[in-house]
Amino acid sequence: MAKSTGGTLMEYITAPRAKYTMVGEAIRYVIPSHMQCSLGCGGQDCKYDNPSYWRDDQQAIKGLYSSWITEHLLAMSRPSTEIIEKYNIIDQFKRAGIKTVINLQIPGEHASCGNPLEPESGFSYRPEFFMENNIYFYNFGWDDYGVANLTCVLDMLKVMAFALQDGRIAVHCHAGLGRTGVLVACFLAYATRMTANQAISYVRAKRPNSIQTRSQLRCVRQFVQFLDPLRSVFSCAEPRTGPVTLSQYLNRQRHILHGNERKKLRHLPKIVQLVCRLLLDIAENRQVIEEDILEAPDVHDIEETLSMVKKLGPEAFAQEPRLPGVPTLHRHFNEPPIFYHRKSLSYSESDLRRLGSDFNVLTQPLQTGSLWQIKDIENQKDGRIVLERVKHKSIQRSESVGHHQAANMGSVLSQWKAEQSRELKMNGPKGAGAEWEVPFITLQSELSLEARRLLVAQALAVDLALDGDKAHRSRVLTWQAELNQGGAWERLCMERDPFILTGLMWAWLEQLKEPIVSVQDVEALTHDPDADPQTVLNTLDPAQTQTLTCILDCMAHMGKIPQRVENAFLSRTVKALAWMDTNKEESKASMTKVLRRLLEGMRQTRTTG
Repeated sequence: MAKSTGGTLMEYITAPRAKYTMVGEAIRYVIPSHMQCSLGCGGQDCKYDNPSYWRDDQQAIKGLYSSWITEHLLAMSRPSTEIIEKYNIIDQFKRAGIKTVINLQIPGEHASCGNPLEPESGFSYRPEFFMENNIYFYNFGWDDYGVANLTCVLDMLKVMAFALQDGRIAVHCHAGLGRTGVLVACFLAYATRMTANQAISYVRAKRPNSIQTRSQLRCVRQFVQFLDPLRSVFSCAEPRTGPVTLSQYLNRQRHILHGNERKKLRHLPKIVQLVCRLLLDIAENRQVIEEDILEAPDVHDIEETLSMVKKLGPEAFAQEPRLPGVPTLHRHFNEPPIFYHRKSLSYSESDLRRLGSDFNVLTQPLQTGSLWQIKDIENQKDGRIVLERVKHKSIQRSESVGHHQAANMGSVLSQWKAEQSRELKMNGPKGAGAEWEVPFITLQSELSLEARRLLVAQALAVDLALDGDKAHRSRVLTWQAELNQGGAWERLCMERDPFILTGLMWAWLEQLKEPIVSVQDVEALTHDPDADPQTVLNTLDPAQTQTLTCILDCMAHMGKIPQRVENAFLSRTVKALAWMDTNKEESKASMTKVLRRLLEGMRQTRTTG
């Protein structure tokens, strides 16, 4: 299906349409609910309350008109007390692994359909049936044939994302077609980056006649448009959006994140927090993956499946979209499975080399245009390293170190992205005769802790825009586009090149609408150079403070480092946070002095703590 944001004639022709005529929709909005039940549903003989009306293959849960939309999401008609007891619905739910029921009805609706409503709840059953059996119950009231506020839809999806961590989810309204279909389609778009039309087609292929009215179709499409700017990480990358300030970005981030991650990152950009965590993992020779990553890492199978549906019809629809769960890496035959959901893993150097062989990262000489070169010294048994400054002319860049590597990292390889990748590869500095200062990094089988920390410290001090090579700049650009397209947070956790990670973080800070630390903030910070660190930080707001301290704390974990590395890091930090040019050397020097004191204070805290 075409991916043009502006839409094409073919997209318009093939776009899913409403199931009712305009006249039919108008009638449904004006006829009283009790008459709708008798005319449209059958009153007491309502087919959605009558299991005998449906074939066995239309009852994923016996007794309910129900369908598995994905392996973890069930869409169903509303259960009733009689059906719950007669068909042992609770036991069926437990055997199916359903841990959550989401009810989209308003109490009292469709009172004339099927058996009488339960007076205590206003629904066709008592929610206590589920809760007493350790099945969570949520009710989001949503008018029949109607739509919900987009922000409310997003809140519902966060609840679903949270609930999926415990098990499968069953969603129902009355028939389990209109409101249920809208919510599930929005969740697919939210979790897998499907387009609106793809999500609608997917749900309808699994559950025919879902998403019935024009307003419901419009709700899914508007929700996807609503999500686009919220999910944008880099305004300078495709799909481009207007630049935002730190506070505006954090506001958008709060809309997208959920659960503990949302609380933890209330005042801290996720990209800064994640990059600093990954740098610490590299320095400490471990790999810790984010606990609550929602983004599904690959929609390639979905695109192929939807294409099949388009060509062959719903009966050819076999594969499921990949939803939040426990993705695994391809593993060697003699290794146990490695799970990356809610796990903390500690890898040895050999594990890192194995990961490097999968992703062409650590087994290849890392190249970046820094001022230093880390070179392993043969015959040194303690693993110590030295810094050397070297220059190379007409360096032949290795494709495996460059952009080709990024294309092999489990990324979403749609045609659009392939074209973008080729463009990125063609960009960058040219000229075979140019001089480059390139570090040649060789990681021995047992690299010391000191060496790793120094490596990360150097990465934090490098300015790829000035000193970086073409390959690294291209990879940073590729990551920017990947993060904007979605599903890349998990893959970013597998990036083991600290120079790429720091380049990505500094690039994000410098693409904001305005510097994180303004001129007025610099003046407040440097007003009293001898003030204690906490007093200095109190001059900033929480977002500024947490962003600054996250970066400084990451460097503080590297311990004592060479003075020139520390100087370069502080200079890079001032440049990224305050955007100071050469005309403000005095202010730059004052801010550098303040940051040095903050950094030293954090080191002392770590040492004494």
